[in-house]
Amino acid sequence: MTNTTRGALVASVAVAAIGMALARGRKGDDPPPAPAGTLAEPNIELVTDPEVAVSPVVEAPRLFPTPASGTPALPVSIDVLPAGLSSLSAQGCNACHAAAHDTWATSGHGKAWTNPAFQSALASVNDSTLCQSCHLPITNQHEAVANGYVDGAASRPVLVANTAFDAGLRAEGVTCAACHVRALPDGSATILGTHASANSPHRITVTDELQKPELCATCHEVTWPGADQPYYATYTEWKGSGWASAGVTCQHCHMAPTTGAIVTGTNGVGPAHTFAANPARALSALVRMPGTVHRNEPFDLTLTLQNSGAGHSVPTGNPANTATVTVVLLDSSGKELAAPWRQTYARTVDAASPYLTRADNRIQAGGQAAATRRFTPSVKGAPGLGYAEVRLALGTPGSTRTVVLARVPVRVE
Repeated sequence: MTNTTRGALVASVAVAAIGMALARGRKGDDPPPAPAGTLAEPNIELVTDPEVAVSPVVEAPRLFPTPASGTPALPVSIDVLPAGLSSLSAQGCNACHAAAHDTWATSGHGKAWTNPAFQSALASVNDSTLCQSCHLPITNQHEAVANGYVDGAASRPVLVANTAFDAGLRAEGVTCAACHVRALPDGSATILGTHASANSPHRITVTDELQKPELCATCHEVTWPGADQPYYATYTEWKGSGWASAGVTCQHCHMAPTTGAIVTGTNGVGPAHTFAANPARALSALVRMPGTVHRNEPFDLTLTLQNSGAGHSVPTGNPANTATVTVVLLDSSGKELAAPWRQTYARTVDAASPYLTRADNRIQAGGQAAATRRFTPSVKGAPGLGYAEVRLALGTPGSTRTVVLARVPVRVE
């Protein structure tokens, strides 16, 4: 891939949006592509006992190429099933790839369509097709598809009914086939993988594209013409970090190896498909304070937050994402000795395109932020061993995850 940016039309909503009408790098005012016409029923041939189950190792097709015609890179059309595959559903992968299936099923990808926060955000922008291409990356998952654009504006698609729509497949969000099933030049299809297998019941084409950050950039890097930086800039943030120069990719952190994979030659170990990250591993919280504090006597606490574990900013992605760090001083009974100290890290953008950045205090990859706050423990606090606790709430309004970054013992007298 030579261009990882595409257009988006979303402002401060909790949704990983991508334009159905936008190929990466296509401008919102470009001429519309030629009308595609109403989709016909897909020509799917079910192969239950293929004579040739495994394809030779050949150069795989690009997963999300930028078409020369300017037509969308997403959603992708899959009209023919690979030999040995009975459907596009992740349920068909479950028997042999249980570990990958089970970690995917509870992931953000597996819940990309059914997530209540996404559905709420989608409703707030009138079910915009611009938001759906990443959450529903296969054409069969869409009730309607774009058949051209009014005045060439990607935000104004002319929609037509999709006769190949599959409601069950839509519920699977970013399902297995979105990244693992592609057409071949000869008109057949294959399953893309990272290892060959002579015992596979289906065709496999080996590719290294599944291990490239550019794959992730398809949906995690979104820009808008005239913007000062991408609306979602996770790939750009990684690209400029020490992690990229060291060869540490998205997959290294977000798809760590797990057991239970049924793939010959991998000893039952394959990449997890949780795509999650533990925020407590991203930030290091360094606390400087006295070992003993006295009730009704002020003291200074210095907190240094270091982005020592994420190859991108914290927070990253949607500008609606925030990271709120709270320092709480507790006495021996667990009651608060003083008012909590809160700091919020986020990127603030304009409410309309091109979503120019107005403020950005996020902690960059390899960077840090330090501040000092004066606490005065309450005279009503209980003496004994207390704690200074550092908590991180990460996410979007109404959908946050809170973890404890540090808990430092302190004597309260």
